[in-house]
Amino acid sequence: MSTETMTPVAFSRGLLTRLLTSIADSGPWGPLLAELTFLALVLLVTALLWWMAGGPVMKALARRVQAPVESLRPLRTGARWFVVFGAAGSLVGHFTALDLFTIVAGAIALIATGFVALWSTLSNILCTILILVTRPFRIGDEVSFPPDPLEGRVIDLSFFFTTLEAKDGRFINVPNTTFFQRIVVRRETKAVTPDLGEQLAQPRAAVLEPAVAPGEAPRG
Repeated sequence: MSTETMTPVAFSRGLLTRLLTSIADSGPWGPLLAELTFLALVLLVTALLWWMAGGPVMKALARRVQAPVESLRPLRTGARWFVVFGAAGSLVGHFTALDLFTIVAGAIALIATGFVALWSTLSNILCTILILVTRPFRIGDEVSFPPDPLEGRVIDLSFFFTTLEAKDGRFINVPNTTFFQRIVVRRETKAVTPDLGEQLAQPRAAVLEPAVAPGEAPRG
């Protein structure tokens, strides 16, 4: 003969089910009273947990970590939102056939997957904007990334890559995030070049063409 062990959660759910079933079978108004009883119990438990999350629990935690209670306000807000979400999920699951917890968990998983997939692209675009604002280099400058033997002259900047021309004539595409993750050594060109934003608006050949000294005939 086997004996089944019951956890406190399973025991409480079984007790609640038996209570609601007995109320529903009590008479013609039983089903309505059962639903109202469930609603009242959920609201009562929610109010109790709301008060505990903002009062005794936060005060005990503040004493534990030796910090002011007000410094734990974000944690208190998060705990209260969690309580409200639990109550909403319980009501939706009881009165409808929807499982709110499963739906929200699936939505969060999809959002997280999409965010991870787009993070590389978004980070490069953000770094491009920061490069335009902070101006860590100019087109025509020579940059290197020690200790790696990666170096070259900047000839172009796009939303994803900075193109370098190496000494042997090769073209190297460097992700724009690299300039904010590595040490960059820059050697400025002697020629006066226009602003980086103006350079990007010009054709590459016009930007890289050497400046013509006064009185000197253009090359052609």
